[in-house]
Parts: sequence; C-alpha cells; structure tokens
Amino acid sequence: MSNKSSKEYSIGHEEGALSYMRFRSAERCCGFFRDHVHAKTELLDCGCGPGTITIGLAEWAPQGRVVGIDIGEAQLDTARQNAHDHHIKNVEFQQASVFELPFADESFDVVFSQAMFCHIPDHSQALAEIHRVLRPGGTAAIRDIINGATLVWPNDELLREIHRIFRMGEESSGGNPDVGLQLGTMLDAAGFEDVFFSIDIEQPESRDERAIYFELIASLVEGDLGSLAVKNGWISRERLGEVTRTFRNLVNIPGSISILPFGRVVGRKPVAEVDDNAMRRN
Repeated sequence: MSNKSSKEYSIGHEEGALSYMRFRSAERCCGFFRDHVHAKTELLDCGCGPGTITIGLAEWAPQGRVVGIDIGEAQLDTARQNAHDHHIKNVEFQQASVFELPFADESFDVVFSQAMFCHIPDHSQALAEIHRVLRPGGTAAIRDIINGATLVWPNDELLREIHRIFRMGEESSGGNPDVGLQLGTMLDAAGFEDVFFSIDIEQPESRDERAIYFELIASLVEGDLGSLAVKNGWISRERLGEVTRTFRNLVNIPGSISILPFGRVVGRKPVAEVDDNAMRRN
C-alpha cells in the first residue's frame, strides 16, 4: 500500500496475511516472465510482502541484484530473515512506495508486481514510476487478481462471502478487485511495447496443500480484514465465523474447489530511437 493514499491496506499485516503471502513463490507466480530473468538480471519486486517471491527471483539471478520494496516495515523484517535463512546474498529489502520509487532512472532490467494493483489507487502513477526505473528494452511484469471470476464449489452462499469480503476490502483501500483484466490496456497506455496478456489461476492441488491453503484464507479473513468487515457493517461477527468454518471444511468435501484467476502481463520499455543526425556526424 502506498503512503500517497490515506486508505489502509485492507488485509493487514498480521500473521494470517503474511502466511497467505508466503504461500506464493516465484515458481507459482512468475513463470510467465521467466525467460526475461537471467543470471545477471537486476530486478525490482514492488509490493514484496514477506519476500517469498523476491527470494525465488534472486535465486533465478544469482549474479544479479534483486530489490524488494513494500510500504509495511514489519513485512520487510520477515523478508530479511527469510533471505538470511535461505543464505541469499543478492537480495535487499527497502521500505518504499511504488508511487515514489527511491531509485535513479533506468536502474533495473525487470520490474515485477504481484497482487499489488488491486489494493492501490492511481495505477497510472505507479506505472509511470515503473517505466521510469526500467532500462530501455527492460520488462514490466505484473500479475493481479480477477475477483469477479472466482470459482467456488459447492455453490454455497457462505463460501461466496469470502470473495465478497475481499472485494469490499480492496475497494475500501482505493483499489480495484478486477484490475487483473485491465493490465494489458494499462501497460499499453503507460507507453510499453510488445504487451502480452494471459491468465492463470491460483488453486491448491494435493489434499495437504488444500488444507494449508484453506486454513490460510480463513485465518486471513479472521484477521484485520474481518475486523474491517465487521466494523464497516459488511458482515456480522457471527456470520463471519460461519464463513470461515465453512471455508476450512472445503478440504473435507470431495470435488470442492476454490479458484482465484489472475491476469498477467508483460511489456517492454521502448528503446530510445537513435538520432540519425548524430550517427552521420560520427
């Protein structure tokens, strides 16, 4: 979340939120731009949270430099500890806003963001900053949610409440819960070339993974996001308890699903045109 907005990050920074973000990894989330990351790539991860994805990206670029930024300092402490525990030396974490990136022009080869744009206002300003810090020919890679296309089975009203609460939380922070659909249009408008949009999904697979995932989502909703929902009258505390119990129980229902679609896009910062007159003079 940016300090440019007076809104608060809706899902909060409690352990439930951090655990959910730790479920995500470079392998799960970043395959769509893997070919743009090489051994010496210099990469910026905007909205890095506890750094799980960032550390994976640093492993993809062992001779490069990877920087994770987030507005939440507590998350960065966790990220630094994670990097230390994994013996990753080529990664650093800074507290910063995507609206005012503390880096010189043309500092990075790749700039990535995962599930950040759904929480923030003023996407054009964020993309302008991403564009500024990319080197000519560099890659912007963004992956974000499409809340309106979530799939849940059984078709239980209590299960659908989970996604309604997330949606209202994202809207309350000035974000857009369906921004994943718009990423290609946004990058094109921000001056990127060779823009390519695709879709993937977040879905746990094995029973053990499903149990962990459903527990993470339920715990997250019981944290800051649930408190915000009750405070704002989006749901009663009693019904919130019913919702999280029902969601946890999905692991015991044969054939149950909970699928969150993501839009993902890559775009290239144009290479500056060569001055023909200067070429002739040389």
